[in-house]
Order: sequence, then structure tokens, then C-alpha cells
Amino acid sequence: MKIELTDEETTTILVALDFWGAELEAQHKSAEEEDRVGTQDDINQTEQLWNKIFTAQQKFCNSIADAIGEGEQLNNLTSASIDPFSLPTWTE
Repeated sequence: MKIELTDEETTTILVALDFWGAELEAQHKSAEEEDRVGTQDDINQTEQLWNKIFTAQQKFCNSIADAIGEGEQLNNLTSASIDPFSLPTWTE
């Protein structure tokens, strides 16, 4: 399944997952010993989903930054130091 979300929608989902994870942890702390296994599994699944969405969001933001020239710049002195107006001219 592929879902397209805006950056704001993705952030809203991440915040909701964060609150849900905190609620599950609170339930885990107050749960009886036999109920804790199920709650811990839910906490782990919530954290995995949060990490998956966050990673996808970061890759998307980085690709946009690279596309508009705000991303990581390579230090290529050869191409950075060429002045097109000072190129040598040849005469025959």
C-alpha cells in the first residue's frame, strides 16, 4: 500500500504515535505482570512504526534540500574554482 502525505500530515502522525507510545508505556507500568507482555509488544510496534515514518520523512526532506541546493555540498575544488571568464584563448 502506498499513501502520499504532506509534511504536515506526516508530522501530525508522528506526534500522535509519540503520544500513543507514551500512553502505552504508562499502561505497561501500571499493568499486572501477565498483561505486560502484550503491552510491551504494542510499545515496540509503535516505536518501529514511528521510526519508519520518521526515516521516510527525513529522506524526503533531504531530497528536497538537495534538489534546491540546500543539501550537503560536495567539496569539489576543481569545478568550484573555474572562472569561465578567465579561460585561456587560443589563436592560430
